[in-house]
Amino acid sequence: MNEEKRKLSGAHRIQVRPMSVGNGMRERTIRSGRGKQYMASVVVCILAFAFGTVVGWTSPVLEILQSDDSPVGRMTLNETSWLGSLTFIGGIVGSFIWGRIADAFGRKVAGYCVSIPFIIGWSAILFGTTPKFLYAARLLTGLSGSGALIICPLYISEVAHDSIRGTLGSYVILFMNGGVVAAYSVGAALDYRSFTAFCLAIPIVFIVCYFWLPETPNYYMSKSRNEAAELSLLWFRGGNHRVVSDETENIAKGMSKKETSTYSDLVSTKGNRTAMIIGLGLFSWQQFCGILALLTFVSDIFQKAGSSMSSSKATIMVGMFQFSASYVSSVIVDRSGRKLLLLISYFVMGTSLFVLAGYIYGKPEGLGWVPVACLCLHVVAYALGAGPVPYVVMTETLRPDIKGLATSTIIFWGTLLAFISVQVFPILNTHLGQHGAFLFFGVWCYIGFVFTWFIVPETKGISLNDILAKLNGDPTNLMVSVGGSCEKIEHTERV
Repeated sequence: MNEEKRKLSGAHRIQVRPMSVGNGMRERTIRSGRGKQYMASVVVCILAFAFGTVVGWTSPVLEILQSDDSPVGRMTLNETSWLGSLTFIGGIVGSFIWGRIADAFGRKVAGYCVSIPFIIGWSAILFGTTPKFLYAARLLTGLSGSGALIICPLYISEVAHDSIRGTLGSYVILFMNGGVVAAYSVGAALDYRSFTAFCLAIPIVFIVCYFWLPETPNYYMSKSRNEAAELSLLWFRGGNHRVVSDETENIAKGMSKKETSTYSDLVSTKGNRTAMIIGLGLFSWQQFCGILALLTFVSDIFQKAGSSMSSSKATIMVGMFQFSASYVSSVIVDRSGRKLLLLISYFVMGTSLFVLAGYIYGKPEGLGWVPVACLCLHVVAYALGAGPVPYVVMTETLRPDIKGLATSTIIFWGTLLAFISVQVFPILNTHLGQHGAFLFFGVWCYIGFVFTWFIVPETKGISLNDILAKLNGDPTNLMVSVGGSCEKIEHTERV
């Protein structure tokens, strides 16, 4: 094996050790690398699963907390409503913190930091004896929740190969939905304390598993720790030195000489501005597509359809629909592309909300199945596109040197809009009626369709550097990923 050095632009210099391997060895290294990428994505997404249990926890325990058997004393409807609001507030606060920690101290340290408020919060719920313990706990777990939505896509985007980047990026919402369904199911089967102990165990499991993962190569490169970056990438690519030599060069090209980014950097270039518009836009439609409003009326919709299913079973069933559709999305996103899934998702969601609004307004006899069908269609469409794909596109369109801060900013925006949508829905209900509220969100879905059609680029199979070049409007020879390798094609498309 010969030793050689490849000089990279700027201050980055990577020592590369090329090696010649046969087709059999090459396939084994590709499989080994992919296996490690899948494993790492599953481990880091335990954080997203943990946040899913936070989201799903209130539904099974609400009846207990409002009863005389409540472990923290009987709570009123107004008091329990704060359990959801405080989670949003914690998430908004956390959005300002986690990206900075990830950029300053690394993705690994940030992941550990995110898990700590989860553990403290669940412990407070487990041992708390007054509602104040629950309020503090929900604030802390919301703080960690935004961290999970920042760190998971950030870590995955920096270790995933172009050919499976969409699949692994979709794991964030897949695992979050899995956590919600697990909370619904376990909460219905176990008592209050045992259910909370189950939720507490999840971030502890994350810490144990996360210990064995390396730091991302992008973070090492941002700190000029080039040998560490190469070793990290070698681990994620199964020891394939030729792939590593190309990727380390591409990572270096995407880095600026600044060690820390500022808010002005987010709009300093055409590419950065376009990426921020795409990210903020997709997360706007994600929160204003009506999913939170619709899930509020799950039990009511099933009752009007004449179903004898209990509210807990109806909630679990809808959660399973959402989880199953998220899984399908993770399987097909690297085949169908991101843009197609988003377009289908927005169109189906908008149409289902318009049909539901028409049903509520007209109240036709003998069509009780219509609202159930609209609910299921909307949930499935959301989980196929509008839910998971924005996380994939966000991390694919952001430059490595601004990714931490930009991700935090976009997640802050999404969390804020989620909070606003929950607060706005009852106001719309009062002034426009339930049908008017659903029409409002349906219009937003169609606006999201138009936004995606004209603004969002297709990023399937394209290297991150070439995506950035497209956003900047620069002609480039695109490196399109095919299987485990990259093939060049001439391409001059401008975005």
